[in-house]
Amino acid sequence: MRRWQFIESLGFDSVWLADHFVDPYQPDSPWFEAWTLLGALATETRTIRIGTLATSMPLRNPALLARQAITVDHISNGRLEVGLGAGVRRDPVHSMIGIENWFSAERVARFREAVEIVDRSLRGETVDYEGSTAGSRVPSSRSRPSRGRDLPSRLPRRGL
Repeated sequence: MRRWQFIESLGFDSVWLADHFVDPYQPDSPWFEAWTLLGALATETRTIRIGTLATSMPLRNPALLARQAITVDHISNGRLEVGLGAGVRRDPVHSMIGIENWFSAERVARFREAVEIVDRSLRGETVDYEGSTAGSRVPSSRSRPSRGRDLPSRLPRRGL
């Protein structure tokens, strides 16, 4: 936490976490889960914008992620920016936690579905969705982003 507070004291505009299950370059090194850490950082900083470089959607349920994002947005008083990504093909996490490692075409299709679900959920819509990512009803939420506007979001252009 002290590192993030120091970065904020230097006047930086934003800080970003990498959303990986482990450090992809040093899998045995200490590593914290990004969205849990964002909640903690939101309480320990005051002005700096926070977010994930790109949340790895193969690791996340899109409806649950939307609720997590709204929660962190409120904790941070509107300083959250949401980054969504399709994940990478050569990530050791797939075998570590027993999830399927999709080929690029399926990864892109699932990512498109996830972005739609997250976006609509963040807007407070009820999402009836049939697809490979989620084949269920995602109820609307009365919880909206803290400043009554859409959350800023980022989508990377490479990485598959």
